[in-house]
This record gives sequence, C-alpha cells and structure tokens, in this order.
Amino acid sequence: MKAGSGDQGSPPCFLRFPRPVRVVSGAEAELKCVVLGEPPPTVVWEKGGQQLAASERLSFPADGAEHGLLLSGALPTDAGVYVCRARNAAGEAYAAAAVTVLEPPAPEPEPQPAEHPLPPPGTGEGAPVFLTGPRSQWVLRGEEVVLTCQVGGLPEPTLYWEKDGMALDEVWDSSHFVLEPGRAAGGQGTSLALRILAARLPDSGVYVCHARNAHGHAQAGALLQVHQPPESQPEDPEEAPAPVVEPLKCAPKTFWVNEGKHAKFRCYVMGKPEPEIEWHWEGRPLLPDRRRLMYRDRDGGFVLKVLYCQAKDRGLYVCAARNSAGQTLSAVQLHVKEPRLRFTKPLQDVEGREHGIAVLECKVPNSRIPTAWFREDQRLLPCRKYEQIEEGTVRRLIIHRLKADDDGVYLCEMRGRVRTVANVTVKGPILKRLPRKLDVLEGENAVLLVETREAGVEGRWSRDGEELPATCQSSSGHMHALVLPGVTREEAGEVTFSLGNSRTTTLLRVKCVKHNPPGPPVLAEMFKGHKNTVLLTWKPPEPPPETPFIYRLERQEVGSEDWIQCFSIEKAGAVEVPGDCVPSEGDYRFRVCTVSEHGRSPHVVFPGSAHLVPTARLVAGLEDVQVYDGEDAVFSLDLSTIIQGTWFLNGEELKVNKPEGQVEPGALRYRMEQKGLQHRLILQAVKHEDSGALVGFSCPGVQDSAALTIQESPVHILSPQDKVSLTFTTSERVVLTCELSRVDFPATWYKDGQKVEESESLVVKMDGRRHRLILPEAEVRDSGEFECRTEGVSAFFSVTVQDPPVHIVDPQEHVFVHAITSECVMLTCEVDREDAPVRWYKDGQEVEESDFVVLENEGPHHRLVLPAAQPPDGGEFQCVAGEERAYFTVTITDVSSWIVYPSGKVYVAAVRLERVVLTCELCRPWAEVRWTKDGEEVVESPALLLQKEDTVRRLVLPAVQLEDSGEYLCEIDDESASFTVTVTESYQSQDSSNNNPELCVLLKRPKTRRLWSRFPPWRRSAGAE
Repeated sequence: MKAGSGDQGSPPCFLRFPRPVRVVSGAEAELKCVVLGEPPPTVVWEKGGQQLAASERLSFPADGAEHGLLLSGALPTDAGVYVCRARNAAGEAYAAAAVTVLEPPAPEPEPQPAEHPLPPPGTGEGAPVFLTGPRSQWVLRGEEVVLTCQVGGLPEPTLYWEKDGMALDEVWDSSHFVLEPGRAAGGQGTSLALRILAARLPDSGVYVCHARNAHGHAQAGALLQVHQPPESQPEDPEEAPAPVVEPLKCAPKTFWVNEGKHAKFRCYVMGKPEPEIEWHWEGRPLLPDRRRLMYRDRDGGFVLKVLYCQAKDRGLYVCAARNSAGQTLSAVQLHVKEPRLRFTKPLQDVEGREHGIAVLECKVPNSRIPTAWFREDQRLLPCRKYEQIEEGTVRRLIIHRLKADDDGVYLCEMRGRVRTVANVTVKGPILKRLPRKLDVLEGENAVLLVETREAGVEGRWSRDGEELPATCQSSSGHMHALVLPGVTREEAGEVTFSLGNSRTTTLLRVKCVKHNPPGPPVLAEMFKGHKNTVLLTWKPPEPPPETPFIYRLERQEVGSEDWIQCFSIEKAGAVEVPGDCVPSEGDYRFRVCTVSEHGRSPHVVFPGSAHLVPTARLVAGLEDVQVYDGEDAVFSLDLSTIIQGTWFLNGEELKVNKPEGQVEPGALRYRMEQKGLQHRLILQAVKHEDSGALVGFSCPGVQDSAALTIQESPVHILSPQDKVSLTFTTSERVVLTCELSRVDFPATWYKDGQKVEESESLVVKMDGRRHRLILPEAEVRDSGEFECRTEGVSAFFSVTVQDPPVHIVDPQEHVFVHAITSECVMLTCEVDREDAPVRWYKDGQEVEESDFVVLENEGPHHRLVLPAAQPPDGGEFQCVAGEERAYFTVTITDVSSWIVYPSGKVYVAAVRLERVVLTCELCRPWAEVRWTKDGEEVVESPALLLQKEDTVRRLVLPAVQLEDSGEYLCEIDDESASFTVTVTESYQSQDSSNNNPELCVLLKRPKTRRLWSRFPPWRRSAGAE
C-alpha cells in the first residue's frame, strides 16, 4: 500500500552514531550505526563526496535498523572520513566517522656486527624505563604478597609506591608494608619491592610504582585482590549452619523501593586496623553478581547496589565490619513495592552457548498491552540479532549469535515501567565479561578484569584496535587484569579482551577533573620610559598556581572597546613595550592575566595610558610582475604597521586623493588599494608598449620598487575550466561550447580520440572566441568523450545520450496469483514503449526461457507463461523495466482430489414424482464431469436435467419414477462420487423390517463463495485477488 500525500511518515533519525576507528594496515575496520524512520530509510555510505559501492574488500552489512560498513584488509589509502547518509520520503539525515589506518610496526632489523654494540634500554642517559613491572595477584587472606618492579634510566631514578592514589605512609594501616630496595638483574637499573606481610581484605586495591629522574616520569601498576578463605564444610550435612553475624541489638532501618528500580546501601566504617567489610542478606554472605554490585566510592564508603529490584530481593541486608579490636553491624530491611498490574508469567534466567541462541519468554495480562525489551539500560530494537515475537499474551525475545558481551541482565517492560527481569548467562571461553562502560576521572587508575573458563590461557588486550603494552597486563590462573595507572583523556576508547574467536569490549570514558583557574597577578604598575616606550611591572599571584602558567599581556586603544593580545611571557617582573608593538599612533591602555591549563584569571588593568607611535618596516616587499598583453598587473607589499604611503610610476607620483585614475589622458589606467598592512597598485589592461615600466612605493622608513614586463599573450581556454559531464535523451539537441582567449583562433574537435567530420548529424561552428559542436538530434551512439583542442590546451566534455526512461503502465499494484498443479499461469506486464527492454526475475534471480518457462513480447506487452505450473514454480516474480518494477506473488497448490463434496457414498430415498437433486462440488469451476447410471452415461432430457454452476455440478430428476432407482456416478479423471437412489410409491414406516438406516434425503450443502479470474480453462493469468 502506498502512503497518501497527507502521510509523510517520519524522517530518518540516528539512534546510534558510528564511532571513529583506528586499525593497523591490513586489519579489518568496521563502522556501525542504528537509524530509524518511516518509511524505513535507504542507507548509503560515502567518502570524499562519492557514494561507495560494494567490492571484494568493502561490504555493507545490514541487520534491521542497524547498518554497517565492513572494510577488509585496510590500506593507508582507505583512511578518511566516511559518511552514512539515510533518506526516505520524509527527509534525510547523515552521520560521519573517521577511519585511521596505522602503519604496521617495522620488523626489527637483524643484528649487525658493530665495534660498539648499542646499550640495552634504560642503561643510557634518559627518562626512566620499566624493565619489568609489577604483576597483578589474587591471594587469600593471610598470605604474603611481593610486588616487584625494575627500572632503568640515568641519572638513577627515584622509586616510590602508591596504593589507590595515596602514598603508603598515608594509608590508614600500613604497618605490615615493607619496602625492599635493590638492584635490577644483571646490575642494570634499580628495583624496589613492596612486601605485604599477612595480607588483609582491606589491602585489596591498585598499587602503582612511580619512577622519576631529571628527564621525566614513568609509572606501572598492578591489581591486588585479597579473598576470604573458603569456610570448611560441617561434618554433619544436616547440621544447621552457624550464624555468620551476631544478632542485631536494635531494630533495623526500613527502605522501600518500587519493583524494577535500584536500591543503594552505603556503609561508612572507620577503625584501626582498617576493618574488613562483609555484606549479608537474610543471614547469608553476599557475593557480587550481575544484579548485586559491591564497591568502595571515592569518599571511602562501602556500597551495595541491588539493580532492578524484584520481590525475591526483599529481606534484611547487613553490613558487617570487623577487625582485631571488635565487630560492628549496620542493617536495613528492604521492602519491594509491587505494582498493581503484573506480568502473569515473569522471565526466567536462561543459559546459552557462545554462537548459539537464548530465548526469554514472559506473559502479559492482556494481549493489547505494548512491551519493550532492554539489556540493562539499553533499549533493544527488533533486528536479526534480537528477534522479538508477540503471540497473544506471550512476549518472546530470541537472541541470536550469542557472544560474551550478550551476558547480562535483560528486562521486559510494559506501561507504568512495570518490569520483569532475568539473567542471560553465555557459556564460552570467557566466564566474566567486561562492563558495558567504565567511567574514570582523569588521573585515576583504571582496572579491568576478565575471568576465563580455562586457566593459563593467553588473551589479548587492545584499545581501538591497537594492542596495549605488556607492562599493564597481568594474568594468574583464570583471571586476567589490565591496569592503566593515572589515565589521561587520550587513553579513552573501546578496550577489548580477545581470546580466540571470543571477545568482550568496554567503553572507557575519562572524565576531566574540574580545577579552579589561577589567581590574578598583583601590584601591576606602569612607568613611562624614554620616548615611544612604556615599562610594565607586576608580581606573581598569591598563592601561586600548582600547575605551570604564563602571563598574557593585552592592549586597548583609548576610545575603543576591543582588547588585543600583545604577547605572552612565562616570568613575572618588568616588560618594555615599544611603539613597534602597536599598529597605529595613539594612546593605549594595558592589562595582564594569568593563564594555565585550568583556565584564565581575571584581568588586572595597569593604571593610566601611554602614547605610542609605530615605526614602519618592510615585511613583504615589491616583486617584479610579468603578465600577458591585456591583463591586469598587480604590485603589492606588506608593512609592519598601518601607515599611508605614496606610489610612483616611472618616477611620476600617482595621485593619492584619486584611488582610480590615469597617468595621462589615453594612457595607462591604475587603481590604488590599502587593506590593513597591505598596499596594492593595480595597473589595468596593460599593453605591450608598457613593458619595462618602473613602479615605486615610499613612506617614512620604507622605499621599494619593481619592474613590469609584458609577454605576448598565448591562447588559453576561458571556459570550461574543468571537464564537463552532460547527459541527454535521444532526439535532443546537444551543443558543446568552448571559449578561447583570442578571437578567431582555430580549434579542432575530437570524439573518443578521433577527429570529427562534419555531417548532417554533426555541425561545427566558430563565432569569435566561441567554438561550438552541435548534434541536432542526438542518438545513443553519439555518447562519448569530446575534446576541443588548440595550441596544446584542450577542453573536455563527457556526453551521455540515453533513451528516455521507461515506465510500467500495468500493473500498478502487487498482484497475487493462485493456481493448482498443471494449470497454465500467465503474468502480464505493460510498458509505455514498445522497444523498451524488460527482464523477468524470480526470487531475485533472472529468469531464462526454457521448456517450463515461456517469455512472450507483443509490442508494449510482456508475458511470462508457465504452461504446466508445479508447486516449485511458485514464488516472488518481478518484471523490471528501467528503474521500475512490477511485483507478482504466484502460489501453486498441489491438488490431490478434484471432488470436494461428497467425500463418501450418498444414499437417497425418494417417493415417486418427488424432485431429486444429486450435487457434486469440484475444486475448480472449469472442470468437466461425466454422469452415469448403472454404468451407462446418462442423456439429458426433460425428465433428467444436467446443471453446472461455478464449481457445483447437479443431476436433477424433476419427477422421479420407480425406474429411476439405481447407482449414479459423477466422474472426473480417475475420481467419482457415488449416489444410490431408491424410489418407492410411499415412505415406509419406521417399524418396517425393511427400513434401511443408511437411506437419507440429500440436503443441499451451503456453497462456499470463490473468486476466479476470467480466463479459459487451459490458462490462468495474473489478476488481483
């Protein structure tokens, strides 16, 4: 159905924009975006203003509303900005992303024998270099931990450790930390080991080793996780477990949350030694999982966050803190408020294998209630990846091609934000995936953890396609850690852990820390020095900024509102401003401010003003000018300041009060211009006799001159300057025009490299500067590359002549054809031109004529005929003419029986002179039948009528006689319907011993209304059903 003109739908809208991609040369680059619109938009990809076409290396995968660009074997020439453009009848939208292709690392050169071998890294003069970095570790409470780093560099760097951004002496309880300095292996460099005796749960965190010397700073980090030892199992399995925490001494707090919302509990505990924290629910220890997050916030508080609360989450939550001095508890009773309208069948947790599928199913109270699916906070749109099915009250989500990042919490939501929640577990090489995103403040440590099914496997960490250095990666058993100490904004991007064909990705976002701008300078003073200078002094701000800063000095001409920067300096004190620093003579004021990477301070204005006069000097002088006869000659120079000057031509001063004038009547015309610091003299339409003229310029402090040279003007093309592409339809008049710089100068026309010859169909004309090639009535064979050539220069024209577009006259709508086996099916398409080429397609493949398919053409009428259609011949057919298509859906039904009714033998009992009607219904109206009585074909007469109506065939006995009793058959092919007619003088009583219970009077069966195309019985053609 086509939308009417009043319903324009909605224009395209990008729900997800493509992200910039950086790949190494030879790798695969992929851009993805999600775009919606009504009707669904057509999406194309462009680069450099040109639409891209699919090739062996370039493809455009699409999955519902998700569209992608996949580039295999990326080359440096593939780098650039790619634009995704979406169009529909309601509008257009576009989004762009850059692809950067990096050169692969150069192979290490083979070692060459040398008299003086190069020293190993870190042994020469330079910034610190980590020879070995600390390794992440996972230990049980009470174990000893040793973190070691070895650093090279000259001068020898200073090493120190930090935990979670704090120096070790600032950690609340660091009495069991021991530092052990030493030398690196082989005596090269220095080392510093951190030994933690009897590790405690609060010792978990990120440890960073810093190295500094006069040339710079380096750092490397590692993660330490201390776990509680597993509790021993009781000998008697039926024995009730001992309570984990002590009974509460007071009533707990109460916390209410709506079902589907998050609940967040925060516990702030202090003590020495630093307490160990455990969370409990209903007396049982809690472990972090997909919906229960446990972490420590930036203020030191311990947080438990329960995501998407359900009724099963209600209960008593306890935060237990203990150390060697004692134990304390804090508790809260969580109540979950259930909505009035609920899912009649909630979601259930499911598991699936990687590359397989997972099915989530729930039921809503009413089939008309709309629902939406989410993966955590991300709305899921229907596509091949996420198939969404609604069957009555059942709502089903099928996740195809499972991968590690599909593991997570899924929600089905109906109106009122009523939700049902389930976990999807993806079984594969990766057990614990990365979070969807990780937000870190600039300068903080970023830690990413992955758990694999097998121990000891080697994974690969990368950011935006580039492999990350080994110094920030650690693995131990099943755990793999990536530690990025002191992250910067440049380290943000997509971080991926890959293990074979399995991978998990997170978006690392680095947020800027808000800093206060520096303070303003103080004690600003102005001193007027000797002639045409001013001395400015000031003191540094109080307190001085913590980061490097500069001073920015600005000037303002008295009477003006604009402040203009003079220059910047790094140190406070005194600065002398000469007159050369101002553009023109006048009174000037000055101000100064402090600028750092955190912003700019308020300005401090120096008291008073100073009168300064600029001194002009030549920045860019005059140059000799060489032009052709009849062209303009332009002389220009740039000065250091704005000042008036005087132009001279052959020693004669040009009038200043007349920007345009003549040296003398009938002589050379000129024009003078001044724009800021630039002065220009334009000599108009110079002639050959002006060659050798001398141009001069003079002002206070500057004098300069240059000469004018006139050349004979060669011919050149005025238009067109670039190649011209033209498209025409047959019989149109084509005119190609080339304009030269000289009048009546000869030129020659070429087509496809061959010189053209004039004829009735091709005319060449010359009119002054213009040369024309004319095709009075263009034909398709006139297409080609045309060239107008003269004296080594050419103008190029690309001409395309094509037939006018063809249009489909009939059918205008989608046609559906139904037929049965062995019937003849004919599809007809009419176009508006008899000579227009037409192609037929079936299910996307072009149809070729054969014994089973006949293609017919009669003028503008084109037919596809299936003489004896079979079920496999059904499908989607298209008639393609130019850019237009006609659509046909053909369905072939395999009919196993011609007779629809009756399905069994019919017994008819009648009384003499009654009207008897025998009815047989067929599956097709054109089928012919044969009636017989007792084996002999009946003959129609007034006493026996044969009737045919649509698919119904009748034998009628208007006044049945005793001799009409017998066996009647309605026959077609090898099938027949049987009727046994018994005629008596009168009906027998029911008590009669001869009563036959099988005898019945035939009642007329209700007819089924059917629609058929009006075509002969041997042919069924396309028509609207």
